Amino acid sequence: MEAAEPGGERGAVGPEPSEPSQDPGAGGPEPPEAPDPVSERVCRGAARALAVPAERCAGAARALRGKAVFFLRPPGAGPGPAELLCGDLPADPLAHFAALLEEVIVPILTNRKNHQGWPRVVSQDIIHHVHSLKKTVFMVVGQVKGKTLLPLPAGSEGIENIDPENERFLELVDKSLVHATESAIIDWSHQIQRALKKESSEPLLQGSNPNPKVELEFWKNRCEELECIYDQLRSRKVRNMMEVLERVKSIYVPAFKSMLRDVEAALAEAQDIHLHLTPLQRPLEDIEAVEFSKVKPFLAPLLHMVCWIWATCKHYNVAVRIIVLLQEICNLLIQQAVVYLSPEDLLKGEMEESLGKVQTVLDILNGFKGVFEERRENLHMYYEPGQEVRKWDFHSRMVFARLDSFLKRLEMVKGLLTTALDLTKLEKMEFSGIRGRALGQQVLDMHEEFQEAYRVFAERSYDCLDLASTEFEQDALGFQQKVEDIDHRLSTVFTQAFDDTLDLEHVFKLLTMFQSLLERPVIAAVAADKWPVLISMFSTALDHTRLIYCSHTQAGLKLGSPPLHKNMPSVAGALAWARELRARIQRPFDQLRHIPHLCLDSAQGRRVVQKYEEMIQLLDRYQDKLYLDWSQTVSEKSQYNLTQPLIRRDPETKLITVNFDPQENQSLLLADPASDSWKAYVDYVDEIVLDGFFTAIECSLKYLLENTGC
Repeated sequence: MEAAEPGGERGAVGPEPSEPSQDPGAGGPEPPEAPDPVSERVCRGAARALAVPAERCAGAARALRGKAVFFLRPPGAGPGPAELLCGDLPADPLAHFAALLEEVIVPILTNRKNHQGWPRVVSQDIIHHVHSLKKTVFMVVGQVKGKTLLPLPAGSEGIENIDPENERFLELVDKSLVHATESAIIDWSHQIQRALKKESSEPLLQGSNPNPKVELEFWKNRCEELECIYDQLRSRKVRNMMEVLERVKSIYVPAFKSMLRDVEAALAEAQDIHLHLTPLQRPLEDIEAVEFSKVKPFLAPLLHMVCWIWATCKHYNVAVRIIVLLQEICNLLIQQAVVYLSPEDLLKGEMEESLGKVQTVLDILNGFKGVFEERRENLHMYYEPGQEVRKWDFHSRMVFARLDSFLKRLEMVKGLLTTALDLTKLEKMEFSGIRGRALGQQVLDMHEEFQEAYRVFAERSYDCLDLASTEFEQDALGFQQKVEDIDHRLSTVFTQAFDDTLDLEHVFKLLTMFQSLLERPVIAAVAADKWPVLISMFSTALDHTRLIYCSHTQAGLKLGSPPLHKNMPSVAGALAWARELRARIQRPFDQLRHIPHLCLDSAQGRRVVQKYEEMIQLLDRYQDKLYLDWSQTVSEKSQYNLTQPLIRRDPETKLITVNFDPQENQSLLLADPASDSWKAYVDYVDEIVLDGFFTAIECSLKYLLENTGC
């Protein structure tokens, strides 16, 4: 059989033996070649023949960097090497097959010299199927490379070399080219329409969760694809083909021009959007590079740039497109949050650390929603004065649907960790009173039940942050039911322990021991019934405090001065006593005010607060009076005492003694003058003063001797 001449039956595939050729209009850098179905197809056949798993063989073919050898035993072949087929398999079987089709199969099967003796119908059918196969392979090669390649019709070979200005232009063109070109326009329109209908929202609609880089990559690839299509449609060969159709007045010329206008408009749109989206690349990379706990400062600038895109890009200020971009930003934040939280260790590590991370993520994501609302309200700032402001009039639910679901799951995890952290305190609880030991044992039993219930999460291998998984929700629901039972039993223990308390001090110790457990709904409901009792106990304490005050002041009136602590002067001792009495009611009142869910706005609460304030005012007046009385006489007494010598000589014994007023010392120390301790104290003070006096005289004499030369 003979092959066609080099200039004979040629299609859209070029002369390169290794890959199909492209029309000059299909230019542009080619993306990396992807694995194709041909290699996997060959490998599946080889796997069946050699009893090798097809997946392993196909995987090996995808990993090839050079040629490989295959061995194939056809179905029904007998044993032995004679029946075994072998050959080499290139690294890119699709390109190899396209080159084989272009250089061998098409030239042979389309050469009419090889059709001698064939019926005309068979010959035409063979040529038709060969060109159909060639066109299909050409389009598949383009799809693998991420391009839309437009196959040229049969008979278009060499038309680019014909000058349209030539008077014999139509005579030089193959007559069958008109019908072939019209058929090609129909095929091109289908290909181009598929390319034009592509939207960046397709991954979201298909159920995947792309990030904003997918959006940027989509518009970049769309620019390249539409440029490739436009270059093909504006190539010299296609222009000459259209010239032929115009001269024969084909009805497909308007359709081609309309298709070209659609491509031009789509290309201008893609270039405009790609130009405006490109600045987003840097802030998105910054968000991915930084730890999620530090990502909050990057969110406002990111949304600021999104607002600028909305205000300045005339092709992107459409609600559906900005919603897609915002959804993808939410997906990016969720993706980074999951990496930061490490779901596989979130419920297995330290509870406090995990709870802190979850709270950090909640704050950041809720903060992002807040920034979004703030930017939505201030979109007018991105427009020039007098320019029409296009608002984000879509519902925020359209943007935050998945983010809200993620936040809901985080709240569930937070509640679980908070509960677990609360119940871990049960192990350290100790109770006083008659039933203290029994109550403590009950609480320990509850703690063991809690640990057993919580251990389920440590044994699971699922991702607790996977929104598609319901297994975690089921386990969390079962855990919550067990916790509710523990809460009811804890509330009973709290009631019994509260009833056993003797005074306010023990009550507040019990409340401190329960701490955050009092905020749990079941326990809080039971504790609320005890708050009136607690307020009543505090009211009784106030009454007792007032009795102490009255008895103390009355004793002071009878004795001339109030009773004091040992070793305290009169005024300072009285003030110290007043401060101690104030602390006796002030500390319980401060603790009372900080008890969760305890309301002092009730009638009982207002009476207690009024009684407390009256007692505080009474103590204030008492302290003010003490200070005022002391300040009126302290100056006169101080001046008199300062005029007295520190030591004096007894006129009878001629002995030197300290000039301290015994009455002052007695009132200072409240000591008995006849007691041995008082006498020892006086002798001790006298000795210190005399030693200091004689030491001063000795120093003065030494100074006199050294400086007078005596």
